[in-house]
Amino acid sequence: MYVAKRKRVVKLGREIDLGDFYLTDFVQPYSYGPEEAVKQAWENLMGYYKADPEGFVRLMNLIGLFNMYVKELWNLVNTEIKYRHDDPVFQTPDFWLLPNETWKQKEGDCEDTTFMLLSAIYRVKRGWEANDEVARRAVAYGCIGYYVDYSGAPYGHGFIIYSTDRILNGRELWIETTLESEVSQSIWYLADFNRLVPVYFFTDRECFRIDKDYERLGLTEDYVDKHRDLIDAMIEYVETGRRLKVKWMHKGRRTPQLTGILIT
Repeated sequence: MYVAKRKRVVKLGREIDLGDFYLTDFVQPYSYGPEEAVKQAWENLMGYYKADPEGFVRLMNLIGLFNMYVKELWNLVNTEIKYRHDDPVFQTPDFWLLPNETWKQKEGDCEDTTFMLLSAIYRVKRGWEANDEVARRAVAYGCIGYYVDYSGAPYGHGFIIYSTDRILNGRELWIETTLESEVSQSIWYLADFNRLVPVYFFTDRECFRIDKDYERLGLTEDYVDKHRDLIDAMIEYVETGRRLKVKWMHKGRRTPQLTGILIT
């Protein structure tokens, strides 16, 4: 396991240092925000069941109730949390919110929604995995890294990598958390992994770094070498507090092209 810290600093008249946080500290499954999201997502799922019990059971038999729960949490974060860039609020290029802060404000950018969704997923997973095989085998990583657009320009980005043996035969699903729209339970919109670079990836308990742990994501050393300059820059940004040389994703540029996977 790799350990990294990230300082939270705001500049509201004066610089206020809120201290160092381990990356896993931003994943808080048992805090108020994720707890509320989990309750609301379950109510939404039960609404789906009442409206279309046959369709609900058919999909549950295909991918498992846990994955339907994850999808509903994803929908909830997409629709409840509106995208907002950090600069106007915190007077700093990037300020990482804790899940409670994101849920309370109902606003945040890519890493904020990533922390929020990952926290909610692990709230359900930790409660279900003892008795649910699908929950036990599923893995979700929050990622801090980059999106590389079609011109080759990189932008700092946060996203989730999720894997379950019930969808795409266990292949990693690269998930955007800033869609701002609800998607049918039977469709999973996935980002192009060729355009994303996860420098740090983490659960609620462990943190990993791509140059040391790339095999966990089914990636190769060649992948790391290809993105070495970007990886080194993000490591400096997180571990020494240096300013990232590239811009972070922002409204109008934040969502890579997605591919819809239909569950049938």
